[in-house]
Amino acid sequence: MPHATSQTSSTSISAPSVHAVVDRLPGNLQAKLIGFDARKKRVSHLPIAVKDTNVLYISPMEQYAIQQFQQIWPRLKAYPVVVWTGVTKAQAQEIWRKEGYDSDPLPSAHTEYVSKSIPTPDAYHRDGKAWMEVPGILPTNQLDKWETFFR
Repeated sequence: MPHATSQTSSTSISAPSVHAVVDRLPGNLQAKLIGFDARKKRVSHLPIAVKDTNVLYISPMEQYAIQQFQQIWPRLKAYPVVVWTGVTKAQAQEIWRKEGYDSDPLPSAHTEYVSKSIPTPDAYHRDGKAWMEVPGILPTNQLDKWETFFR
């Protein structure tokens, strides 16, 4: 997806696609969430190359997803690489402040910011020479599956 470029000043500033912060899924979508096992699939490569065993691609505007991962974050033995998509670090920080976070809501030893927008949230775990992918979020009764997935 192409990014909008500001033409209002002498320099062009790349901006992320403008979307409203989504703080919760509508109830009708929440009830239709697909379970972990049906969502999991094997893929050959990551959408944006990252060197690690576990990777989470997420947009700072997906507050509903941030909240889900925050629930399991304290229980993870090692955090995945977090790749914030569609934003610079400064843009992500501004969005987090608007959402009520003082700092990165999903702190990790390895955090990246990429201007490329991809479908998110999307989690990956290295499986031999391939990757196991689990796109989206899970029903609340399956949150423990994230702990197993990122192990």
